[in-house]
Amino acid sequence: MGRKSYRLLSINDVMSWRTRLFSREGNEDTYTVNVDEGIDGLCSKLSWMINEGMTFQNAVFTTHGNRGVIFFGHEYIVAETWYTKFHGSGYARLFPFKDTKLYFAGCRVADSEQGWSFLEAAARTLLATSGGVAIGFTSLGFGSPFSGHVRHLWGDTRQVMFIPGRDGANLLFFENGNRVDDGVNRPS
Repeated sequence: MGRKSYRLLSINDVMSWRTRLFSREGNEDTYTVNVDEGIDGLCSKLSWMINEGMTFQNAVFTTHGNRGVIFFGHEYIVAETWYTKFHGSGYARLFPFKDTKLYFAGCRVADSEQGWSFLEAAARTLLATSGGVAIGFTSLGFGSPFSGHVRHLWGDTRQVMFIPGRDGANLLFFENGNRVDDGVNRPS
């Protein structure tokens, strides 16, 4: 396989005809994973990448979404799923860089209280080793037929930053780049 460290991990739910139609293979800095077997398929591919010694600076999850949810086929990941299926399984080893960004491109993934919970759980699970930021959108998104990327034309961007090993609060919450928590309580 040669090089094992990549700038971007692109994870696509190819059970959706739209995502499958617009998904693109990456270049030498991007490793693309197309998931068509639901959550167990995603776990299997993540475990394989760990066994191969792969690491990534950033990741983008291109799936359908809703308030606090991303979909892989007919299965879905919510905050609780991050903790029950992914947390403690070593997937954070894929992201050893302290400035890692996880982008969830699905529609409305970060909307409402469920959106904050989803981003927090993803950050705690996948960024547990070195920290970083989980990012999602409160709006509907549209797949660009030109670039294959999902575009969000309105709504807010929400980010949850996880800082491992920090005394006290190890989470910071941002909306459109502005901090929205008081250092103790998560925004509602």
